[in-house]
This record gives sequence, structure tokens and C-alpha cells, in this order.
Amino acid sequence: MFDKLLAIIAPHYCYRCGKIGSILCDNCKKYITSRQYTSCVLCGRIVKKANLCGTHHQSYDTLWCFGLRQGVIKKVIDDYKFHRVRAAAAVLADLLDSRLPTLPDDVAIVPIPTTSKNMRRRGYDHMLLIAKYLAKRRNLPLSPLLRRRNNVTQHFTKSSKERKRQARYFFEPASMIDPDKTYLIIDDIFTTGATISAATDCLKKAGAKRVEVAVIARHGTP
Repeated sequence: MFDKLLAIIAPHYCYRCGKIGSILCDNCKKYITSRQYTSCVLCGRIVKKANLCGTHHQSYDTLWCFGLRQGVIKKVIDDYKFHRVRAAAAVLADLLDSRLPTLPDDVAIVPIPTTSKNMRRRGYDHMLLIAKYLAKRRNLPLSPLLRRRNNVTQHFTKSSKERKRQARYFFEPASMIDPDKTYLIIDDIFTTGATISAATDCLKKAGAKRVEVAVIARHGTP
């Protein structure tokens, strides 16, 4: 209700073409989603389906990525995370939804939880909000199974080694894991993969057998 009222009082303009009405108009959203990201997020090789080629052995079973963190995608993500543009949540969920294949009914969506510090600053858990939209679109259960152990966040300036060392202590299970379910972890940005690897390890140590990952954007190049 609040978002709808805000849209009337202070309407959004399309980030790509400037048309009034939404952050991404239907035409621009269609154009952006038609330009699929077809590279492995770890090495840059061209891939046909998911964004992880067969040469890498990761704890997660597969990974999808919508695009690169640049241009319009970067602006939507950054305004959502750093300037409280809540309307971007539905747009980002749409972009993620467009990249994912048909998912079986046993899949549960698991958002990477934000820190309590960032939640207070934004006024919302940004990935939980995206996860709610995505779960509704796909008619899949939302399972916030991860809990932050601390308020430490990753930064683009940290080295890959430092990010991986730091991420090992990020998460703990928030509730019981069903080993018969497939868990789909969703996050906004992939840099080294340290965060999603730590989240996957947390779920698998708690009993999950299959964990997949979907991210909105790849930061930088492999």
C-alpha cells in the first residue's frame, strides 16, 4: 500500500528511457532480459545454460546469473541498496525470474540475509523482499534458513583470499533443513563467490543435499 501511494505522489521514471511510470518500463525490461548473460561467473567461458561451466568444483550444484553489474542494472541495484528505492525489489525479482529455468515443486527459495546494521539503515532486508516477490511469481515456498552471525559485510576492495576467509564465519542455520528439498539461494551481487559458498556450506553441513544459486549481477570480470 505504501509503495503504491508513493508511486502516485512521486512517480518513478524508467532508468533506461525516462518514461514515467516505473523504474523499468515494459519495453526496456523486455530489451534487457533479451540480452542474456552467457558466461561462466568464475572463468568467463561461454556457457549454454547455467552460468557455471563444468571445470569448476563448487559446493553449490549450479548457478544462474542475470547479467553484469553495469549500466542500468547497476543503477537499479545501487539505488535499491543504498538509496532506499524499495520499488526496485519487484524489478530485480523480475530480472532474476527471467533468467531462471522452470523449477521443480520441491525447490525452496533461501535469501542471503542482510546484516542487522544494514537492515536498520535501509528499513528492510533487501534480499528477503526480492525473495518474497520471486517466491510469489514462481509459487514456491520462501525459506529464510540462514542467519547472520555478525554484522560484517563484504567489500569490493577486499582481496579474494580475504573475502573467502571472512565469509566462513557469516552464517548459521536459522531452522531445520529438509534433506529432500532443493534449496535455491538468491543474492544480489557475485564477486568472488565467497558469500554464496559460505551459505551453501552452511546449508549442506546442516543436512541439505542439493543447493543451487541465483544471483542478479556479476561484479567485475573473472
